[in-house]
Amino acid sequence: MREALRAYRMTMAIGFRAAPWRATFQLVTGMVMALVPVVLAYGAKLVVDAAMEHDPALALWAAGLLAGVVAVSLVNVFYYCDCVFGVIERAQAYAERRLMVLLGGVDGLAHHERPEYLDQVQRIREESRSLGTMVNATAGMVRSLVSLAATGVLLGRVHPALLALPLVSVVSIVIGRRARDLDVTAQEVTTEPERLRRHLFDVATSASAGKELRVFGLTGELRARHDEVAGRVVAERNRATWRGAVLGAVDALVVAAAYVAAIAFVLLLAVRGHAGPGDVVLAIGLAAQLTWIVSTAVSYGTSLMHVLKLARRLVWLEDYAEAEAYVPARPAPVPNRLREGIEVRDVSFGYPDTGGKVLDRLSLRLPAGKVVALVGENGAGKTTLVKMLCDFYRPDAGQILVDGTPLADFPVEEWRSRLSAAFQDHVPFEFTAREAVGVADLRRVDDDAAVLAGLERAGASGVLTALPNGLDTQLGKSWDGGVDLSGGQWQRLALGRGLMRTDPLLVVFDEPTAALDPQTEHAMFERFAAAARSGARQGTVTLLVSHRFSTVRMADLIVVLSRGRVLEQGSHAELMEHGGLYAELYDLQSRAYR
Repeated sequence: MREALRAYRMTMAIGFRAAPWRATFQLVTGMVMALVPVVLAYGAKLVVDAAMEHDPALALWAAGLLAGVVAVSLVNVFYYCDCVFGVIERAQAYAERRLMVLLGGVDGLAHHERPEYLDQVQRIREESRSLGTMVNATAGMVRSLVSLAATGVLLGRVHPALLALPLVSVVSIVIGRRARDLDVTAQEVTTEPERLRRHLFDVATSASAGKELRVFGLTGELRARHDEVAGRVVAERNRATWRGAVLGAVDALVVAAAYVAAIAFVLLLAVRGHAGPGDVVLAIGLAAQLTWIVSTAVSYGTSLMHVLKLARRLVWLEDYAEAEAYVPARPAPVPNRLREGIEVRDVSFGYPDTGGKVLDRLSLRLPAGKVVALVGENGAGKTTLVKMLCDFYRPDAGQILVDGTPLADFPVEEWRSRLSAAFQDHVPFEFTAREAVGVADLRRVDDDAAVLAGLERAGASGVLTALPNGLDTQLGKSWDGGVDLSGGQWQRLALGRGLMRTDPLLVVFDEPTAALDPQTEHAMFERFAAAARSGARQGTVTLLVSHRFSTVRMADLIVVLSRGRVLEQGSHAELMEHGGLYAELYDLQSRAYR
């Protein structure tokens, strides 16, 4: 119950924070709207009573009441509709912003590899627009309850036995909730197949996969797999829909039977002289209204329960994000410069649910002011070590020390503000060229000189000559006037982004030039190394991951990883003289270029 209340407060807060005045006014106008049909039914009774009693004063009063209610209703309904759409629109935008914070703001990356997390996120994404509808569902329920209460009062005045009629709504709400539960259960059961269906659709329709799909003739196979998975999802959800429809039919029969019984009872009262013609008109009007009131209550009630179910997932996501957020017990300041360097001490790490270790009691020292290269076969742990140094993952055992201070003692955002990086799987930001580079340092994102300096350090200034509007060019052909870039051009911009910051303590290049030819990479790394050594005054550690040994040989220190451990380390000359794995790999690669 406590969790449900928290979920309800959270989703109501979305609407009230997004549009406080409209949300409040929606509740008020909703209650006014709830009373209108009841007052109209009572006004009709007064008109009949006035006619039967030949009472002109009562007739005028009833006519004035009806006219006033109709006028208020016409004005009220326009304000109500404006509030409904205004709140939903703003609340949905607010909910999307909140989801962006929760889904994209978690400090690490481990959650992206946990199926239970991905399933919950998929369920939230499927119906994220519903998160902004809790105020509407609540306003609808309040409206229905006010109508039921007012209807009950007037029916009770005709005869106390008629108070049983509003109780039929309880049966309808229970049935409606059961039907909604069937839909929710079907959604949960089909979450993973639905993720697969969407993945197959994205692969089959994306431009990046188009070349391989056509070369290997995979379009038909993907379509067949998509159809098979979609068939399972649709079949399961259709079963739930049909079962819900059967429950709905039962609900309709119960409501119809109660309506007929109530009318028959009032007519019987009138025949026996225990009720007047006005009472009959009132009872018939209220009974007819009651059918609409009950259906509205069921609709909004099931909607509220559905949003509440989704809100509980949002609570789970909030708790998960809070649990994953790491706040050091005694935060240490990040140093202005490195004096000793970074030490990896007996670090072990394995990805969630894999059962194996990628890093196994790894120990390594990255000296301040030096260029360090990581080499090794695929799966040796190079990229994983880079992620650990960027604080994307926490060690399962051991620790990483920065000038003797545990990395875990630094606030995550402060440490990352002193990092810079360029990755092989870089993001093609479809912004303007200025922003695509400048986002690496938001304080200077509009500083053309700083952006151009970053591109110059990366040797990527030539990309601008191919852009019609220079730094103001919109990137990405999916936008009006946008320009598409080659893989090498996107990579050069990513390198410029990686060299935007001028005072990093750690610069990481993780296969950043895979789309470039060896000669271009070699020249570029010479520029990187020169820039890194010029930053030696602040002790910057430059870490390079590359499979090209012609580039690696320029590093001050080369570290060879194998099965999550350091196999050997030293300068190029020392490792060649040692004659180990590095020398073997170097000879194999250099032989290919002879």
